[in-house]
Amino acid sequence: MAETLFNYLRDVLYNASHAKLNIENLPEDFRPLGEGLVYFSECVLETRNLAKALSKGDLNNALPSPDNEMAAPLKALHSSLKHLTWQTQQVAKGDYKQRVGFMGDFAKAFNTMIEQLDQRQKALMAEIESGQRKTQALAQSNSLFEAITGQISQWIVVVAKETGEWLYINRPVESSLITKNLEPDLRNWLTHYAYNLPDNSSPRIAELELERGDISQFFSAAIYALHWYEHQAVAFVLTDVSVDKERIRALENVAYKDTLTQIFNRHYGMQLLSEWLAQGKTFIICFVDMDNLKYVNDKYGHAEGDKYILCVTGVLRKFSPDAVICRLGGDEFMLLAQNWTLSNAQNKLEALRDMLIQYNNGPDALYNHSMSYGVIEVNADNTHSESELLSIADEKMYEYKRSHKMERQGSVH
Repeated sequence: MAETLFNYLRDVLYNASHAKLNIENLPEDFRPLGEGLVYFSECVLETRNLAKALSKGDLNNALPSPDNEMAAPLKALHSSLKHLTWQTQQVAKGDYKQRVGFMGDFAKAFNTMIEQLDQRQKALMAEIESGQRKTQALAQSNSLFEAITGQISQWIVVVAKETGEWLYINRPVESSLITKNLEPDLRNWLTHYAYNLPDNSSPRIAELELERGDISQFFSAAIYALHWYEHQAVAFVLTDVSVDKERIRALENVAYKDTLTQIFNRHYGMQLLSEWLAQGKTFIICFVDMDNLKYVNDKYGHAEGDKYILCVTGVLRKFSPDAVICRLGGDEFMLLAQNWTLSNAQNKLEALRDMLIQYNNGPDALYNHSMSYGVIEVNADNTHSESELLSIADEKMYEYKRSHKMERQGSVH
């Protein structure tokens, strides 16, 4: 019987998967001992499994049952390691006040490491402060110091002039760019700007636009030339102004775009016409008037009239990708385009008019789609004002309208 029990204990220690003891086969006097050995073996196996898990750093393994006193020291070790893991995570977040008051030599080593990290952090901060104090010897470096201390929440990148190497960055790229895909363009811009900035240049401001596909991001960059240790460098203090840019674009849309058609409005068109005249450009002015819009509005309602306006707008967009199309108001449009002769512009507009008239052949056509136009050419010798030129083009349009009077009947039925 002793041999049976001995073999069972040996299997528990060396071949646990085969360790079996049938209590029923034991003499009755030995059964309590057998039951005790089985319970003891279960405790041993639980304890060994926990020990294996701890040896592999696995703190998520199931713990032995509460009444397994044999595993109590390991469970205490498990709890200590759990707490130590949490403390380590806190240290990783910059909390250098963490200390371990248990685990003997390990605690001493851990606490020493934290103290060293704390000292290094303080030393690094002291080194930065020392570098800042040194920059006060130069007016430009002093300006940088004031900019950094006054705008510490901004993104600061220091770039070596000759190599383009990033010598310092106060925040990771991933937290400052809306997409990693913009980083190559950012690096190219910073490198190019740093390389071409004079060593003793005064602080300056520049705007940076990063764009990849439909994604864009805007920065305002305050730029400072300085010495960074042994390097000639340039510091960029970058402020993300994308939200402001979007607001400006929205305001520009309100100021310069026609609400219905989303093409430029009269204000923008006249402003651009004035600029082109001041610059002595050669270009053509096309004055376009929709036929029958009043009839459509009166008979079918303004909603149908808006559809008609959008239809004409879509046709006029096909004039040229480089043409500027403006809705002057109501049924009047103006096109401004460079590198067009008078005859080519007239031919193009006639083709667009024919395209518009094709809508009259549709099964749901309620009224005639048509337009009249007048085209004039403007060159550097021009002496007319903006309003005079528009009046001349307007008169040309009315000449065209009168010559096509019979085509301007309202209903197609």
